[in-house]
Amino acid sequence: MDSIAHFYRQINSGFLKISCGQGFEISYLAEYDDNDQPLFRKFLGYAPENHEKIKKMMDGDDCMEFFIHETDLIRYYKNFKIKQLADSLKSGESPKTVLKSAYLLNEQIIKEYFENTGSSRILRTLEELIAVIQDCMAQGKVEFIDVFLITKKDFHSYTHCTNTEMYCMALTNKLNMKPEAVREIGLGGMLFSIGKKSIPYELIAKNGELSPEDFQIMRKIPSAIRKILNDMKCYSENILKMAVEHREKYYGTGYPFQLMGDQISLFARVVSIMDVFGALTSARANRKAFTPFAAVNEMKNNMTGHFDTRILTNFIKILADAAAAKVGPKKGNPSAPGSKQTAASA
Repeated sequence: MDSIAHFYRQINSGFLKISCGQGFEISYLAEYDDNDQPLFRKFLGYAPENHEKIKKMMDGDDCMEFFIHETDLIRYYKNFKIKQLADSLKSGESPKTVLKSAYLLNEQIIKEYFENTGSSRILRTLEELIAVIQDCMAQGKVEFIDVFLITKKDFHSYTHCTNTEMYCMALTNKLNMKPEAVREIGLGGMLFSIGKKSIPYELIAKNGELSPEDFQIMRKIPSAIRKILNDMKCYSENILKMAVEHREKYYGTGYPFQLMGDQISLFARVVSIMDVFGALTSARANRKAFTPFAAVNEMKNNMTGHFDTRILTNFIKILADAAAAKVGPKKGNPSAPGSKQTAASA
């Protein structure tokens, strides 16, 4: 059973926002018990009216560390941070501006899950955030390339989960899937790889080929993810299939079940493409990040049998059309194809 200490998160004065309308308890590390477990005590209650007083105390020189309980942290994200984004969109702020802020918050919450040992409840806050992201994409006529430019290109697991979520939503939105399907595939795209939390980072970031022993560890990720999601008892079968089938390959050479073609769920076929695209367009220690078109060229020409070619072809067309629209026709020749044919042939 988890120690209560697992549910406390350290915070500093930068966490405090005077515009936050809700209060929460701020605790401090008081002592350690006989089993060397930390014990926390309430320090004071935060409220906007005593913001400056608390901030000054937290910025003091006494080196005291302050903490917030996970339950209060979840309320903070849901009732303040996510609500603030939704209100900004409703009040007329640019959808692309709100989308960028939503991306950063999404990554922050996923990072919170990966880097701390508390419960998976923190992930539930993302369902409401995904609805805000979907509204931004719909209202702002956001192209896939717009989303790509927002995302970070490192390869922390929490960044990869966030990027894959955004890419899945951007693609399926452009494919005119139903809004509820876009939200569901976004949620699955975010959750599909959370099992990496139990895998050593050195293995995930390893250069070169995996050893047979390494590969056996990596093969356990889909099952680990499914167990986490099953234990939460709140996600659909579509999302569970995305988690467990994202390493299947269209020609049947993947794992864990060697499924083939349409035996692999539609959502899992989408996330497998966005997973690899996100990995290729992120930098590694031994290579630079691929450009979007270099990545899809690699996927089309050197990964035969990995993907549903119908989805991959549509994805390439969406990228090409967006690139052509940004470049526009050549001056004096409105019918010239410009960059469109070059991009589409990538």
